[in-house]
Amino acid sequence: MATPQQDQATATVLQALQALYHDPDSNAKKRANEWLEEFQHSTCHTILVSPDAPLEGRLFSAQTLRSKLPRDALPSLRDSLLNALGPLALPTAPAGSKAVLTQLCLALADLALQMPEWTNVVQGMIEQFGKEPGTVVVLLRFLGSLAEESLNTRLPRLPEGTDNYDELVSGSAEAVINVLSMYIQAEGLTTQIQSSIFETMRSWLRAGEFPTSAVAQSPLYPAMFAALESDQLFDAAVDVICDLIHETQEIHDNMPLVQEIIPRLIALGPKLEQYHDDADRIRGYCRMFCEAGECYQDIIKSHPRESLPLVEAILKCTAYEDLDIVPITFQFWWILSGMVDKSSDETWGPYYEIFAKLQTIIIGHLHFPGDNEQQTAQERDEFRSFRHRMGDTLKDCCKVLGAPTCLRRSYDMVVEAMAKPNPSWQEIEAPLFSMRSMGAEVDPDDDEVVPHIMEMLPKLPDHPRIRYAAILVISRYTQWIDRHPQNLEFQLQYISAGFDMADDEVSAAAAQAMKFMCQDCNQHLVPYLPQLHQFVTTVADKLDQADILEVCEAIAYVVSSLPSTEAAQALQQFTQPLIEKVQTVANAPGEASKQDLQKTADTLEQLDAYLQVVRTLDPVPESCYPTAATLYSVFDALLARYAKLYYISERVGSILRRGLAFFPVAALQPVVQPVLDRMASSFAETGYASYIWITGKVAQKFGDVVRSPGNEALAALLIAAFENVTASLTKLLQVKDAAIIADVMDDYVHCFMAYLASMPQQTLASPALSQAVSHTLAALQCPAPETVLVCLDTLAMLAQDMNQPQYAASVQPVFAQFAKPIFTQMLSGVVSGFREDGIEQVPVIFQAVLSSVPPAESTQYAGEALNLIPGHNLPQQEKAKYLEELNGYLAQGSPSLEKVKQITVNLLRAARRARERARQSRKSLGGV
Repeated sequence: MATPQQDQATATVLQALQALYHDPDSNAKKRANEWLEEFQHSTCHTILVSPDAPLEGRLFSAQTLRSKLPRDALPSLRDSLLNALGPLALPTAPAGSKAVLTQLCLALADLALQMPEWTNVVQGMIEQFGKEPGTVVVLLRFLGSLAEESLNTRLPRLPEGTDNYDELVSGSAEAVINVLSMYIQAEGLTTQIQSSIFETMRSWLRAGEFPTSAVAQSPLYPAMFAALESDQLFDAAVDVICDLIHETQEIHDNMPLVQEIIPRLIALGPKLEQYHDDADRIRGYCRMFCEAGECYQDIIKSHPRESLPLVEAILKCTAYEDLDIVPITFQFWWILSGMVDKSSDETWGPYYEIFAKLQTIIIGHLHFPGDNEQQTAQERDEFRSFRHRMGDTLKDCCKVLGAPTCLRRSYDMVVEAMAKPNPSWQEIEAPLFSMRSMGAEVDPDDDEVVPHIMEMLPKLPDHPRIRYAAILVISRYTQWIDRHPQNLEFQLQYISAGFDMADDEVSAAAAQAMKFMCQDCNQHLVPYLPQLHQFVTTVADKLDQADILEVCEAIAYVVSSLPSTEAAQALQQFTQPLIEKVQTVANAPGEASKQDLQKTADTLEQLDAYLQVVRTLDPVPESCYPTAATLYSVFDALLARYAKLYYISERVGSILRRGLAFFPVAALQPVVQPVLDRMASSFAETGYASYIWITGKVAQKFGDVVRSPGNEALAALLIAAFENVTASLTKLLQVKDAAIIADVMDDYVHCFMAYLASMPQQTLASPALSQAVSHTLAALQCPAPETVLVCLDTLAMLAQDMNQPQYAASVQPVFAQFAKPIFTQMLSGVVSGFREDGIEQVPVIFQAVLSSVPPAESTQYAGEALNLIPGHNLPQQEKAKYLEELNGYLAQGSPSLEKVKQITVNLLRAARRARERARQSRKSLGGV
């Protein structure tokens, strides 16, 4: 009988569960979850044995008992669990009792594995639950749970020599086999019990605890294969047979059983015809055949002739029309392709024919549905993805037969289809796609088949899907084309013509092919630059932005192959029309329309595409130096009017970054001041991250210059820009939380780091230093792990600067000023999950703080920070231990970095242990 206090506790748990599962308020859910993690096992047990408790409560209790087993109450808990099991198997048990039964059996198995004093466990369970048909399911579920939990590495292990794992599990295998054998032969055996027998067998097989020889000599072995004839037991039989095959893959140790299994499987081959219309059965046969093919590969390798019927059965499965079944075979074909011995044609000859048929079958599956067949968008996407997976199997065919042979077969399929009076486009497209898939296996020097394929392309029907596939064939063979450039002009025209078809996918394929062609054949395409210029001028406005960007990148590859002077001229020729378009909008007398501004953003992106590939010239001709100022004047005029448009700011920012990389310092010096002025004013006006980004990039570019004597004016200009953006961010953070403008905070900290690295003397002496550290601490609140990491790196860099005598006087007061928030942020981050590559920076930062404030303040700040951390994240005793270690080190004087590292690592380990406990609790909650 529960006490009133237990009744109240039970009611509280059920209220918390109600909130967790049904309350729409996320904060209420969180509070309920945290409370439930702390609740007592006695309450769990009260709910579990209460017949009136709802399913959520009983299942939660069962799972929690499994994850939190109180050591001092194991015997009584075991007895209670045993008493609770029987009613769950009765026909009158409430809905959901099977799930509760499973969790209780798992909890009981965990108890058995942790109670060496509980002896004769398996035999006792057999005596208690194995004699009545109604409770046999309880016994079987417990036996399966025992095998499963023996593999559970999260269970606390007893001291070596005191546990009973070997005796309890391995020592019980024979008894389990015997009892399962008895049940499998029992009169009146139901399909439910037989299915449970197979499930229990699977658990023991997967645990590696059933000697396969004992299984083979028991009635269980023939029962598995006999059950394949039953519709109700077929799936369970397939599962257990697959597990048995998997456990016998150590062939030398299991040869007698393997020699029995293989003929039984081969004898199932005719079933593929018998049950051809039953996809579920075909899937089951396919799984067994493929499991055997993968696990018994040594048998196939040493006895290829005898294994041929099994391989032929797998081939029939690959040929099956249900494309959900076909992929089951792919792993086997990959394994087999690596086994075929090409030096022994007499032995392996039939396998060449197998792979030839496999190629034909796969190409058949590549066919798109007929034009009159309807597919949803998701089905189309899934089929296209599946085609690429089939392409990998075609590569396996190439590995065995050789790429020329496979290419020839695909080529012949196209020729045969084109010879028909009215071939469907699918008959031509599918083998074309296969040529593309096998391209990676083709030798770029091949002169046997690829020339015929290239000669065939002009003769193909002008269907969009065929043109699409043919263009992608060209794009896959551009390395071959580079070594065989005689047809380059036609191929370039063929690709270009793809842009004229009213089909977006064909245009996208043409753009991709153009890119690969120019990338791999750039030297051969230099004479075609005038035609490329005319082409891009003609088609640019007709193409989607994504396609024209690929075309720009393609041309840039050809430009980048030229000597620097010629490359500069070519680059100007292709980019000048784009610059003029931007200039027209920037200098237009009235406000530009939204459409014109979007086109301008697209134009800027096209410019960026050229610069992304070309990067820079070696060297940049001095005649190009004035171009930097000319170009910037255009971008400056654009920003003067449209800096508030985010998409304009992003595009201009990207180009300015490319320009900083393209031009040498001498070319950029005249524009430093106008660039920094514009970035500062634009950031103050908009708060957009790109303006801070460029400020940091300018500092990086001119870092070496300002460290040289005589450049004080430039240094002052750069530091003034940093102070301006710092002040503007201060104002922005007064109205917006740092996490809301995470991109701005990230780019600001990168900018701060760039200044610290490029011009430390000026940055550390700046009055903006204190505010910059404040902003860095604020950025630690941003959700992106990358932002947190750069913040830690920046603070660690600052801490290391403090160790340099010339900087200590500037840096130490800043660490003293922010000691309290640093303690708060660092301790919270260590406990709550800073990334591994960020944790190593924490002791460096801590040491700087500990060197900057008196020991009493350090202890106070650390204690206040720890008090803010919830107890389920870090237990109170661990907090006290950290403070004790910190005080001990501080009492010895300023602690060394090694000592600070040690107490940080200890705290991290304690937090991980707490997280693992919480995770186990949440796992219990999540299983309901």
